[in-house]
Amino acid sequence: MLTKLTSTALLLASLFTASAAVAQDSRTIRIGLVVPPNQQWTLSAQAFGEELKAATNGRLSVAVFPSSQLGSEAQMIQQLQTGALDMGWLTTAELSNRVPELAALHAPFLVKDMDQARAVLESPVAEKILERFPASIGAIGLGYGMTGLRQILTRDKSTGIADIKGKKIRVIPSAPARDFYELLGAAPTPVPFAGVYDALANGQVDGIDMDFEATFYNKYNQLAKTMLVTNHVMAPMAAAFSARVWRDLSEADQKLIRDLVAKQMKLIRNEFVANEEAFRKRLAEAGFEMRPVARETFAEVVKAWDARWEAKAPDLKALRTFTR
Repeated sequence: MLTKLTSTALLLASLFTASAAVAQDSRTIRIGLVVPPNQQWTLSAQAFGEELKAATNGRLSVAVFPSSQLGSEAQMIQQLQTGALDMGWLTTAELSNRVPELAALHAPFLVKDMDQARAVLESPVAEKILERFPASIGAIGLGYGMTGLRQILTRDKSTGIADIKGKKIRVIPSAPARDFYELLGAAPTPVPFAGVYDALANGQVDGIDMDFEATFYNKYNQLAKTMLVTNHVMAPMAAAFSARVWRDLSEADQKLIRDLVAKQMKLIRNEFVANEEAFRKRLAEAGFEMRPVARETFAEVVKAWDARWEAKAPDLKALRTFTR
């Protein structure tokens, strides 16, 4: 009888241990974003979650928090560092405040069009910058997404770039963007994405730095009189995973997450390349005044910006050569 009871106890203990191990291995990965639910980054984050859940039979799942629900990008980066947040799909503009090498991706007039922007993000030079994430922000860089090229919207009618001199232009809170507008003679005004609409509506800023897609979906064109179509800078995003959380994952789970995130980053890049002109056309059809500004207008500003950043962003020259 004692032997039978001992065997039963051992069996129950074994089952309990196995059950506890499975429970411990289960995880819900929280992803923070600043963009709204209908934006492609959010849709792709949700698709990533569905594929991850299916691939692990529900052992790994994803909770997506769009619209700055978890705070600003700066706050989410801090959460990644502590492990309070698992993953952020964050603009490289904000990340460049902590990974200065990323500023090379925000060089003014680095690319001529969206196809070239995609090629830059898929280049070995850009991929290499992701390797600097662990030391700089305590996170693992898993790949790049993007939005459209940036334009300048103004509350008042504008005929050209000279009209923004002395004006407060909303920028992503980042040094590369600030320097560009300072060199243009404007007053760069950092405003987190969640506050852009109100800042433009109440006159806190005189204009904003924004792409076609966000302008259309967030109805910024209803608050502005003119868009200066400059295509002056690309706007990448990086998927960053907390290093504190990452090290607790198995190698198999790490590979699965890498592969599935890479799939969604590629989808995001392709979607924005394919739809850039469509969003521009929608804004024009809505009656929004859009004034093209020639690249040559910014030649001296580009030289001055590069002079400021070439030491801090050592990949700048290589990327300029890549896109020449």
